[in-house]
Amino acid sequence: MARSAADPRPDGTAAGGDERLAAGAHRLLGKRRLLIAANRGPVSFAAASDGTLRPRRGSGGLVTALSQVGRHVPVTWVAAAMSEGDRRAAADPKLIDRAIGSDELRLRFAAVERSVYDAAYNVIANPLLWFLQHQMWNLPERPIIDAATMRAWERGYVPLNEAFANAVLGQVARGDRAPRIMLHDYHLYLAARTIRERLPGAVLSHFTHIPWPPSSIWQVMAPEIRTGIVAGLAANDVVGFQTARYAHNFLRTAESFLPGARIDYPSATVKLPDGHVAHARHYPISIDVEATRRVATSQRARRRAEHLLAGVRGPVLVRVDRLEPSKNILRGFAAFEALLQRYPRYRGRVTFLAFLVPSRTGLREYGHYAREVQGVIDRINARFSRAGHRPIQIFYENDYAQALAGLAIADVVLVNPLVDGMNLVAKEAVVVSERNAVLVLAETAGAFDQMAGGAIPVAPADVVGTADALRTALEMKPAERAERLARLREGVEAEDISWWLRNQLEDLAVIAERRPVPRRRAKVSS
Repeated sequence: MARSAADPRPDGTAAGGDERLAAGAHRLLGKRRLLIAANRGPVSFAAASDGTLRPRRGSGGLVTALSQVGRHVPVTWVAAAMSEGDRRAAADPKLIDRAIGSDELRLRFAAVERSVYDAAYNVIANPLLWFLQHQMWNLPERPIIDAATMRAWERGYVPLNEAFANAVLGQVARGDRAPRIMLHDYHLYLAARTIRERLPGAVLSHFTHIPWPPSSIWQVMAPEIRTGIVAGLAANDVVGFQTARYAHNFLRTAESFLPGARIDYPSATVKLPDGHVAHARHYPISIDVEATRRVATSQRARRRAEHLLAGVRGPVLVRVDRLEPSKNILRGFAAFEALLQRYPRYRGRVTFLAFLVPSRTGLREYGHYAREVQGVIDRINARFSRAGHRPIQIFYENDYAQALAGLAIADVVLVNPLVDGMNLVAKEAVVVSERNAVLVLAETAGAFDQMAGGAIPVAPADVVGTADALRTALEMKPAERAERLARLREGVEAEDISWWLRNQLEDLAVIAERRPVPRRRAKVSS
């Protein structure tokens, strides 16, 4: 999914757009509860030493984003029972309700056996779909879709999605023939099809937070998997993506792999043989501007900023990322090394602060990548360190206030992913900057579509070009720095997290208002 690299983050709310968001929510829902399904929930449970269950606030940008709608309308949120504590809590809805503390936000779990969840999550969702959709496979070697992979699909991913569909259907109010349901991310590509078959009048959307690659990338996938995924998504009324490019890629994928479907590119729709129409739309996710600024200006963040500034020399270059291959961290450091090599005047004068959050440490590829990153850092520091100055300073920890403090004091922010659904760090950087930071942004980040006018663009594999972009940023005149940042900041403030959510609700409301209400509700079994 697209989220800030500094996960988890505090749950906050933005003031901007509240009235329109509330109006859009009520237009879509009336007196209904909105049903949300996502792998993660707003609360998870862990067993304490005495055996009691203790609630913990959920983490991630998706949780923060979706929690906003609960301020305006009642929400029932269905999440995966990811831990043993979640599985125990799933059997006791009253315990969950006490942990949440408000009927406006109700949490329920889709409980599945651990083996089913592990197969769906650790064989299909993360090692297969995440890598494919980020185009990170070394195709001469991987993936190998063998019998074990297909068993994980059939016995893990498929039943997990069926369990989510059943859990959602179990929360539909009695007599509601057209519930409003929002599904999220690459864990739940199949759920809509089951819901649609059993409740044809449901108003359904699915939002994919990670990239959707060109249809040619899906050709390496087993036909059963790729067709199942596209058919599952096409069962929705709205299939949402981060960018127009990703939405177009989905239409091409449906055209390539969905038999009998008719694709209309001008209207961005997929019409199925049974007459159902899915609308491909793009909704670039954003941040809660006010909540982000509250953290960035908190005493904790201020203390972090003072400590960071005490250890730097000269201009400050910053990056904030999860430590994983799609973030292109190795090439970012290689570009910094090229900058120091080609322009000796920067040696001993520029400090690169890198805030890297450990991610999916159980995956072999991630562990290997982390070791490579450390090796490159050690080499550059050994080569270019001067008395009392290390050119690269690394912070391997999950400290959101510290990461925002780093962005606040940055003169240049480097965001150069190989591919990203969005990349919220780019947006956080421009709203918290106190030194008119220049944003160097990869064209392959989803955020580039909105931020191209104020950022310095780079191609992610172009190390020399990135080094030159860093030099341009470091030498930019103060007036141009201020003008670029003001332009970027205005855009993020206007298209914030409320804007992202409101557009989806309004589009679904239009579809719901145009659709005839079914005469009777299809039978729902749990």
